[in-house]
Amino acid sequence: MALFGRSNFISGVGRWLFCGVTVFLLSGTLGLALQRWPTQGRDPAGVGFDESRATADLRAFVGDGTPRVVGSAGAAQGRDRVVEVLSGLGLAVERRSARVERRAGAVDLENLVARIPGRVHGPARIAVVAHTDSVPGAPGASDDGAGVACALGVARSLLADPPLHDTLLVLTDGEERGLLGAQAFLAQDPAAAELRAVVNLDARGASGPAFVFETGPETAWLSSILARRVPAVRANSLMGVVYGAMPNGTDFTVFLRQGISGFNVAFVGDVGAYHTPDDTVERQSAATRAHMGMTAISLVRALDEELPEEGIPAGRAVFGDLAGVAMLRWPEEWTLTMAVGGVLALGACCAFGAFGAARPSHRAPGRAAGIVVAASVAVVALLACVGWGFGAAARTAGMTMATAPLRLQVLDAALFAAAVVAAIGIGAWLARCRVDPWSAMCGAWSPWAAVAVAAAWAVPAASFAFVVPIVAVAVAAVGASIAWRTGPADRLRPAAFMGAAAAGLVLLPLEPAFLDALGFQLGWLNGLRAGLLAVTLVPLATDAASAGSDTR
Repeated sequence: MALFGRSNFISGVGRWLFCGVTVFLLSGTLGLALQRWPTQGRDPAGVGFDESRATADLRAFVGDGTPRVVGSAGAAQGRDRVVEVLSGLGLAVERRSARVERRAGAVDLENLVARIPGRVHGPARIAVVAHTDSVPGAPGASDDGAGVACALGVARSLLADPPLHDTLLVLTDGEERGLLGAQAFLAQDPAAAELRAVVNLDARGASGPAFVFETGPETAWLSSILARRVPAVRANSLMGVVYGAMPNGTDFTVFLRQGISGFNVAFVGDVGAYHTPDDTVERQSAATRAHMGMTAISLVRALDEELPEEGIPAGRAVFGDLAGVAMLRWPEEWTLTMAVGGVLALGACCAFGAFGAARPSHRAPGRAAGIVVAASVAVVALLACVGWGFGAAARTAGMTMATAPLRLQVLDAALFAAAVVAAIGIGAWLARCRVDPWSAMCGAWSPWAAVAVAAAWAVPAASFAFVVPIVAVAVAAVGASIAWRTGPADRLRPAAFMGAAAAGLVLLPLEPAFLDALGFQLGWLNGLRAGLLAVTLVPLATDAASAGSDTR
């Protein structure tokens, strides 16, 4: 294949492949940027959150960095500093003491509860929740000093522009010892009986966007709030499924068990600081605080204004954000129809294109598609094995996101780069095997089709990342087949590009968060993500290689 002149495929049909790879690069770069600057340059003051005041509140709360272990003098001093801030705002703070008997011994704790008056005085239906304690040896500036500072920021915002209804500020103790403070509040505090929804603020790291990673069961109504009312929203129904399968819990878990719905918000980034002496004010990201505060205020105001008197309507939805710019959502019961319909529409378009593009030099479309299916599955499986190998090597070398974050980030980037190179190589090999590009499209998307349909049938809420690309490539293929009046290859290129772009925009902005949360603990999963993303480039690579060979 010549590299210059009229046969230069990057200046011709290969431009679509080049643009697909570029979209991957830009999406990955955007994901990395959002880990550092999650508000995308937006002014958090636009929703009434003052980040500079939050920083001052955080410093006041953390003090000299003495750990605030439940029952300790450091914990009591930290609460005293919070009470001083709230009293300075003109709020009366109720100290709710409790003793919890455990097999390891009794635990004395103290929750702080403050009521922020609304324009219509009455029961407080909404609470903002964060915990004041930390683990032994950790200053707890992020977990959960940032949550406390953001809760204070919410209080400041609501005092400056009062909500419609009274709102509670609940700062629990003993979260790190087994969610003890939240349990004591619900069991003993009369204000708990008023609550209908909570916004819980927590952390697992020191930076990154504030993800709404868990909601109450009424996901249709709650995701509508996220889509309409939260700027730079980061949320995905898949996260709730994953978190629900884990043994972990937050204060939000306790409220959910009591039938109180709402939102669980936390950031996952720079996990090397999590539960360590490095969890300091200096390491805690100001951009993360701004995003959490902005998200919390938006959620509280939305709940205050829109929470139905008769209760949140039942109904479930599949939802997810696209790099914090927009949110897609649909009723959960549509998911299987969308996945199956997308697969059938894509298959029909591929068959139509393959038979229309067939030439004597090409293999029969059915056999060609079978070759591509085998090649695509092999690529995905191979990359999953490579990822597992990377993970095993990282564990042997003692590399974790806490000890060697940069090296693991480079390793992950290398895995994705290798996947793209493998996809281009597979495309060139398929062209030499006389596979037409439409058959390549059909076979390359077969792993996506299988995963999307399986997820839509078994766990619809976890299917967002797979169903969106399948529907996008199917719609693009149908549109191209109807609108494009030129040859089959010209119809393929925009459809294949749109499919690859949709996959990149859904998966890659989440990759830094996946890496921060899991590192290479499940290295095969890193490889699986890379492989699924890469095979979407196979049709474009096959088309470019076929066109290049035709010019020789």
